[in-house]
Amino acid sequence: MSSPAEPRRLRGHRATATCCIASRDRPGLVATSGEDGCVCWFDMRCKDVQLVMEIGKEPVSSLCFKPGKEDTIYVSSGKEVKCFDVRLGTSWTPLECYDYNKEEINQ
Repeated sequence: MSSPAEPRRLRGHRATATCCIASRDRPGLVATSGEDGCVCWFDMRCKDVQLVMEIGKEPVSSLCFKPGKEDTIYVSSGKEVKCFDVRLGTSWTPLECYDYNKEEINQ
């Protein structure tokens, strides 16, 4: 019986990762959010991070794809939910921003 494979370390965040989502439309694509205020995009077939989105100074507590349109993601950071189109490259200006809570969003 062979021993289990050693877990692969994904490098991209400068602080703890807080959430991880996998794409339904693109096999191998995984996005993670972190306490560093970034969202990192990984292609599990490759070694290195593919894209780093610097959302802001607040930790990004969660993220999700827009159902049926995975080029759009929603992230929660601080008291806000922000919407981004990842096809816009390095221009990380939110398409929409919602002041959602009176307190920090945790999930």
